[in-house]
Amino acid sequence: MQLRLILGDQLNCQHSWFKQVDPRVHYAMMEVRQETDYVVHHAQKIIAIFAGMRDLAQRLQVQGHQVHYIALDDPKNQHDIGANLALLAKQIGASSIVYQAPDEWRLDAHLAQFSQHSDLPVAMVDSEHFFTQREDAKAIFKTRKQWLMEHFYRTLRKSNHILMDGDQPAGGQWNYDAENRKPWKGQPPCPEDKRPVHNHQALWAMIQRCGVTYMGQAQAEAFRWPMNREESLRMLEHFMGTVLPNFGDYQDAMSQKEWRLFHALLSFSLNTKMLNPREVVQAAQTAWQAGRASLAAVEGFVRQILGWREYVRGIYWSQMPGYELKNALDHQVALPPWFWSGQTQMRCLSLSIGQS
Repeated sequence: MQLRLILGDQLNCQHSWFKQVDPRVHYAMMEVRQETDYVVHHAQKIIAIFAGMRDLAQRLQVQGHQVHYIALDDPKNQHDIGANLALLAKQIGASSIVYQAPDEWRLDAHLAQFSQHSDLPVAMVDSEHFFTQREDAKAIFKTRKQWLMEHFYRTLRKSNHILMDGDQPAGGQWNYDAENRKPWKGQPPCPEDKRPVHNHQALWAMIQRCGVTYMGQAQAEAFRWPMNREESLRMLEHFMGTVLPNFGDYQDAMSQKEWRLFHALLSFSLNTKMLNPREVVQAAQTAWQAGRASLAAVEGFVRQILGWREYVRGIYWSQMPGYELKNALDHQVALPPWFWSGQTQMRCLSLSIGQS
């Protein structure tokens, strides 16, 4: 009997774990204060992850998988991932425990420590999500003095044959950033917001009853973030078919009238693994090949995912632990109050912080 852990940002229904139903495999999902309390999260992040977890748990159960879901207000909840796993393993008579690689060093260390002290064998498997492995960035930059994103990005473009013409970049240049800086003056019009709408008032009431500290506004009665892969795919389709053609031109634009302009709004779906970065990048490349979007727009979008997203992750794993304590510029002054309140005469920051 095997117990498998699914974390709140591992909502990938296409993971190889779920290809077949096995009565000897049990899945553990849990809402714990360990995860809600290590920093103050935005209210919408807490709601969105819990809603996504509950949706996936229900779908897996319908498919015949055995899922043990521990809610935040469950009186038996130990609010510690390792402690909950130990109790569940004993309850079902598990002979082993397996978990997918976490994306945070904090959780990685917690689960590694749990593994060392567990009475059962514990193993970690790949989350089957990223283009790169944790140590790839360090290997790519091992002979270079500077860790430039552009070098990393080009390396991944070549190795994954994305927007390439043989061994050369499609269109003859690697980066179209210079074409991604136009100001938006009201035209073309901002596209319709196609995100789903959910009522999560009951879930939010439970989170509040449990005393979770949060920031921001929940907007639980008309919640705009996806709960599952199907909703995320509809958002992806809308972006690729309607929004992407204008993304490149106004990628860096700011406006007092519109908060999203031509951005994809797919980060949550990617970061919870409802969507795979490979399918997102491939959809953009297909849009260019079909003539539905310019190369500059597609390259600018691909650069965010294949370049920046994988690059920042690679730096993170190469520098942890201790990366958060580094202070190359020797900053010693605390962040000013307006960083949280938005009450500043700098209009761009006042609007963006206030909106968040």
